[in-house]
Amino acid sequence: MNNNKILMLSPLALAVSLSISASATAAEQNQVEEKVERIEVTSSRIKRTELEGVTNIQTISSADMVRSGFTNVYEALSSVTAANGQILGEVETGSYTPGAKELKLRGLGPEYTLILVNGKRLAYYPMPYGGQTNFVNLDMIPTAMVDRIDIQTGGASAIYGSDAMAGVVNIITKKGIDSHYVDAYYGQDTYGKGDKKGLTFVGGFQKDAFTFDYALEYKHTDPLLSGDRPIHDSVWDNPHPDARRDINRSITVYAQDTEYKNQYSDQYCNTEQNPHPRAVKHFIEFNGYGSSCGWDETSDKLLRNQSEAYSLYINSEYQLNEQHSLFANGFYIDQEKKGRRNALFWGNHPQLHGSAFWDPDIVNKDGGLGAPVYYMWRTVADEEYTPDGLGRTYNDTSLSFNVGIKGEIGDYYYSIGYSRANYDFNDRYLNHTNEANRLLKGEQYGEVNGLPVYRPNYELWFSPLTPDTYTQLADWATYDGNSFNNTFTADITGDLFELPAGPVAFSAYIEAMNEGTRATPDARIINKEFVGQTGVITEGERDRYAAALEFLIPVTEQFDVEAAIRYDHYDDITEVGGAPTYQLGFTYRPTDSLVLRSAYSTTFRGPSMSSVYQGFSGNYGAGNDRITADACAKLEKNGSVSGYVTDALTETCSDVDLSNSDMAVLQANFETASVGDPTLREETGNSFTAGFVYEYSENLSFNIDYYDITIKDKIKVLEAGSILHTMWECNQGILDGNSQLCKNTADRIKRYDENGKGIDRLGNTISGDAYTPHSIRQGYINASETQDGGIDLGFKGSYDSDFGTFRYKFEYNKVLKKKERIEASDPLLDMLDSQRNYDFNDTGNFSLTWQKEDTSISLLALYKGKMWNNAPYGEREKLPAWYRYNLTFGQFIGDKTRIIFSVKNLLNAMPPRDTTYRNYPFYSAGNYDSIGREFVLRMTYEF
Repeated sequence: MNNNKILMLSPLALAVSLSISASATAAEQNQVEEKVERIEVTSSRIKRTELEGVTNIQTISSADMVRSGFTNVYEALSSVTAANGQILGEVETGSYTPGAKELKLRGLGPEYTLILVNGKRLAYYPMPYGGQTNFVNLDMIPTAMVDRIDIQTGGASAIYGSDAMAGVVNIITKKGIDSHYVDAYYGQDTYGKGDKKGLTFVGGFQKDAFTFDYALEYKHTDPLLSGDRPIHDSVWDNPHPDARRDINRSITVYAQDTEYKNQYSDQYCNTEQNPHPRAVKHFIEFNGYGSSCGWDETSDKLLRNQSEAYSLYINSEYQLNEQHSLFANGFYIDQEKKGRRNALFWGNHPQLHGSAFWDPDIVNKDGGLGAPVYYMWRTVADEEYTPDGLGRTYNDTSLSFNVGIKGEIGDYYYSIGYSRANYDFNDRYLNHTNEANRLLKGEQYGEVNGLPVYRPNYELWFSPLTPDTYTQLADWATYDGNSFNNTFTADITGDLFELPAGPVAFSAYIEAMNEGTRATPDARIINKEFVGQTGVITEGERDRYAAALEFLIPVTEQFDVEAAIRYDHYDDITEVGGAPTYQLGFTYRPTDSLVLRSAYSTTFRGPSMSSVYQGFSGNYGAGNDRITADACAKLEKNGSVSGYVTDALTETCSDVDLSNSDMAVLQANFETASVGDPTLREETGNSFTAGFVYEYSENLSFNIDYYDITIKDKIKVLEAGSILHTMWECNQGILDGNSQLCKNTADRIKRYDENGKGIDRLGNTISGDAYTPHSIRQGYINASETQDGGIDLGFKGSYDSDFGTFRYKFEYNKVLKKKERIEASDPLLDMLDSQRNYDFNDTGNFSLTWQKEDTSISLLALYKGKMWNNAPYGEREKLPAWYRYNLTFGQFIGDKTRIIFSVKNLLNAMPPRDTTYRNYPFYSAGNYDSIGREFVLRMTYEF
């Protein structure tokens, strides 16, 4: 048996590292070669003989993934030291993208990292990240087809065009497989939950001039809920010392002008005549709630979606003759995810659910009958209306393929191809309808004090829901989306002419792309027929063209210069037009063991499809209305305020906070809306890298690289808080109230009148606190700037002994610079140690593999540095660093069967305890996870 075989851990990997193939390489060097083999590397389109280029490339092979205990591409990329940015994640079920997984390199947004498969772009996730920008969903990349993943961190627009500002991830697929393999795995966590299973068939063959490779994959992952982890399965797990550990008010009738605010719990909460499987009656002193009805909802939250996926990968090539061949490759994946809808509220809340009403049967604080009901609140658990307790379903399908011809013409290599990527998306969940409000309240019995009088069926309200009941009160809301790109490319590369130090190599490349996107919510969402829901509408299409040149110039035998220039043109409704970028770099080899390298490049990113073609993006927000808050301060001091009705203002000011003499605070709730802007410019920037690689010996090498990335004219949403603050500055005379800025800002804010009435975007009359904003129109602007810099360092090597071979690898990232400005007129702020910076400033990993004959053991250590806790700004302290370890055992049985047992998160490390967190999951879900220890048993058989 080949002793190196076990180091791969998986025949599915089909990738041999340089260290593993050292003996084969030595043998080849003893032979006389007629032609030097050239290879392609990520960060350049020039075929070359040297692996090291002007920028640092990190590589994760499929064998590395198995050794590290990773079962998908996202897990592997999340382990990269450059992936230090805070993400949304699956816990954030209220986001627009809870069914997707994103990557943030260098703390920049996912939109700044270009994701490729074999150098080709993928289709974007149809729903925008945070409702604002496009990105690639890494959960829709089949694992079985991956041969290796190359990660270039830094700008690469001169090579790859738009989006390549923080880095490029190029996923290289398997090719030239000469056997067939079946691989199966099963896993479970340390708590007996979260089962994982997968089945894969991978293989290939060559017959005459035809080559064919395939990968079939099935994967299933069970869901995880907060109740599956001791860290957050109960309200008593709340770490905050001042937390109110009350059972939730899951079923509430909230009244005013009464002794206690919660009503009807004594009569109907889980009584003998009206039993409920979970609700219990309990008393809450806080805020005068009184007798309440509910259960501990902490254990009901989502931790990880259920996922089931099928995928197919095919690669084929037909050799027409010795110089030319036809090729076709691609993949298809169909994935269904199911998650928690989480708290589904049915009731009538003045801000979201309609208006308050008068209940003539409630005992008021004066002992009489009749009081206003401010809202009715009914938590509906997913298991009440679904058999599996998962009330939200995401169905995603993605197809990507590439066809063309490639070969040699004389001394030149060429390729001409067409590729298409398509992504279809559907999101389905149950939601309360406005019609249900009317059914719940029943017949109106006149008015009292301007409020309609109702006698709802409270017995039904406190009862467990049946399918017949909830179908009357709610309906299924849907989202559909699609994104695509069609791309024609042609390139040629080779040697132009000879210099004394060697040939000048070049690459010429042209590209024509048509891309489009569509996100279409249920019309009832936009029309407010669903309670408390809003959505995103996006639809558009554009053409893009590009031409690029790249040169590799050997100035001396030790000194090479690489230069690239690219021009991208956008044919759409924006004002971008054309965008040129360039890159200039060098490699210097003063000795055979040392390589010095550096590169400077300009970068750009065209406005995302969503920021240009977004027809509407809605949300609900809250912020400090300083204008009305200042009026409240004047009211308290003077008894009246010019321009305000005293009684109306007095009622609004009941919740004002005047404890800070420098800033009065009045929290206002409002609806926000934003639309795309075709006047947006492209984002521009530059990237500088410098470093070295030193090969101390054949078994040990070091690398250190410095990077500095600047992005200017960043597209951002002009958010409601900024709009309110600008309006306050206009009102105070800090800004010229007659300026166009102040006039435009005033047009963005709609307020309730003195009677607490307003008109929403649909023309409906709405009610709220007099003088406060009810609607704010946001928008996209080119404004902000970021500067990020730091170092990447690492070493790797091997050691042979009588006890076996040891291989090790260490990688570390330290952020040295992080600056930003939000608006163009703002100063550049140092955010590196700012308490607002929730990106990790240092990350690292270390892997160690021991192998002897047919047995191997691998250990991976993952490190994330200290992070701010959740205390108020100015009072935050750093949490401890977070360490996790993955352990993998590999054993071959004969030549064809291999068993692997992996333990992920060996020590069951939970996020650092943060006593400043009051809400689930009691830690920052964008920085940590509480998945904990998982076991996976895998078997592979070659046939």
